[in-house]
Amino acid sequence: MTQRCSTGFKKFCLASVIAVLLVSQSVHALESLSDDHLAQTTGEGMALFPENFKMVFQAANDLSSASSYNQVGLINPEKYDTGFIRIIPTGENYANLKISAADAANKRTKADIFIYGLALSASNNNLNQRFSNNGFDWGSAINPWLFRAGIANNIQQFSSTNTAGDISYLALEAPLAKVSADESDNNIKLGFWLDAFSRSWNSSHSVNPITGAPLAKPMTTDPTNDVDLDKNQRLRLQFVANGLSLNGSQVKLFQTMSSTTPQYNQTLGMASILRLNTNDNPENLKSTDSNLNSKAIRLSTATLNDGNYSTPALKQNSEAPLFNNQEGLYLYSPNINLVLGSIHQPFILGSEGNNIILEITRIPNVANIYNKIYTDYTAPYSNLSANSPYQGSTCNVYTCGFNGSSLLSSGNTITYQGNNATHSSISIGSVTRDPTSNLLKANRDVNATGVMFKNGAGTAVNLGSAAIDGVLIQHLKFKTTGL
Repeated sequence: MTQRCSTGFKKFCLASVIAVLLVSQSVHALESLSDDHLAQTTGEGMALFPENFKMVFQAANDLSSASSYNQVGLINPEKYDTGFIRIIPTGENYANLKISAADAANKRTKADIFIYGLALSASNNNLNQRFSNNGFDWGSAINPWLFRAGIANNIQQFSSTNTAGDISYLALEAPLAKVSADESDNNIKLGFWLDAFSRSWNSSHSVNPITGAPLAKPMTTDPTNDVDLDKNQRLRLQFVANGLSLNGSQVKLFQTMSSTTPQYNQTLGMASILRLNTNDNPENLKSTDSNLNSKAIRLSTATLNDGNYSTPALKQNSEAPLFNNQEGLYLYSPNINLVLGSIHQPFILGSEGNNIILEITRIPNVANIYNKIYTDYTAPYSNLSANSPYQGSTCNVYTCGFNGSSLLSSGNTITYQGNNATHSSISIGSVTRDPTSNLLKANRDVNATGVMFKNGAGTAVNLGSAAIDGVLIQHLKFKTTGL
């Protein structure tokens, strides 16, 4: 279990934090610390505790008095959220597939994706609003974000011929998730909207170096000329999530061990647990509850205005679309806990020729490796420990590996969930948990909810709840082509 700083900074406090405290009385240049001061500190990395945090991508030439959300009386301030991230896959290499130039010109397999208005803010009850303009606290002084270094001992990877050894890693860890339910942690709103285009193979993917927008070919005063961003070949959608908590998530980066497989051999490895939870106790959730929107994800596509351009990146000062306030796919109380790789089974970033591969490596037939990954389903889950024959476990909103505790300076103890699970779970809506087996079960009651569709008038179709539990990835590989 990761050690966290106590409120009095008495145990395992970070050297960087103490350095700031020791020199904070001076208004002049930073002074060097004495050997006595350094000898009194122990550190693992750097702690982060964002307070009153919020952010939103708006246009570079925003209103003169900063964010549009601070303009008194301004109607629809979200229409200025046109700052974007652009993803430009190049498409398949038709020359290798022996397709004629004429046929390639008619193939629309090239993609262009713009992610606009990416926003983080405090959660509220409005799923038609990407940004609440209110800040939130992300963690606490005793349970902050950590960026640290660590060592995993007695690790074996890939095959029985590899000798077990120690692996050093860098880790980014979100605040730990508590065992006891704490709804105050579910305080994040995440939102964005995007345009995704299907483009012909022979279209230009040149980028305007100033704006990041597509570069017209040939260059003209009309930015929509010959950039092949056709409204009829566009998917436009809005994503809004309320009540998110990332607590318990972590990513570890390390160098893999030696392997006879070239792509595995001493490359970049990753072990990650990604947790997006909204409801710590979804058992009694009903479709008639009045606060469903406070813990939900919504995907919507119906817009109220289309603008003069196929996407705002083509024209500065172009406005963002406004979306219908009812239509969409609603996922109520989603709890998503994904385990992608581990120290024993790395998630690697490598290459094959000119192509990139993302791969969760195979679990080998080596007891010292699979015993750390598989779960003993014959024993009660509560009896699992580091001494169990199979040490794997499932990560869900209730528990994630072996629990640990932290003693506060006040004498109280907080018990945190673990972060060493090996199996994933996804649940949406009304879901119960068997404490003996740790298995999740979707509620089949007539009032159960989770997945719901609504049309533009707000008429709903309730598809009920869902649970996918105990997912173990034996092997997964993604590979680009045509690069």
